[in-house]
Amino acid sequence: MASRDGLRCVDDTDVKGIEKITSVRLAEILTERGVVSSEVITDALYAQDKDREPFAQVLINGGHITEWDLAKIVTENFNLPFLMAANHQISEEAKLRLPKELLFEHTIVPLDTFGDIVTIVMPVMLSFDDIAQIQKEHNCDLFPYVGLVSENRKLLSQLFDDYSKWLECDAKRREQPDGQASLSGGKADSDWMSIFDAGEEAIQRSRRS
Repeated sequence: MASRDGLRCVDDTDVKGIEKITSVRLAEILTERGVVSSEVITDALYAQDKDREPFAQVLINGGHITEWDLAKIVTENFNLPFLMAANHQISEEAKLRLPKELLFEHTIVPLDTFGDIVTIVMPVMLSFDDIAQIQKEHNCDLFPYVGLVSENRKLLSQLFDDYSKWLECDAKRREQPDGQASLSGGKADSDWMSIFDAGEEAIQRSRRS
């Protein structure tokens, strides 16, 4: 369905399969294709839980895959459209619809709103759990386009004067010792072990097929 700026309104077919968007599923796809080694994938899954840095972003930052190649894999395997946010005018309604801290945390660029629907460009991939949580907490339906981390960061810096300062504070937080960075203690260890086991299972499953 066409709308302003060439963006489409959402219908049920647009988000078909969105529940399949998980880090473990992406890890399995990368392993099946032999794009990233199983050791790197396991470490990235651990880093995601330990430091709250998205799995896809860990791979990109580590130089294990380019953001362009990863975006291509995500769009092909999760049936999502790709969009460069800089090519579209961002509406004021969309800019104010979600808290800027949430946009900063997930590197999301808001594009437009259509009633309760918010079109966004996500940084290669947000997990289904993240999408579902945002929708529930902010009473909206998200329609995600796949974008690039570097592009989204550039646009967020243009949209919000305090984004650069937020990035600095977030980087310092990640550099803190484990004991200071997390207050959850044993629960964090339990959570990352669950993700680690899931990643290992996905890797073994792909090797057997």
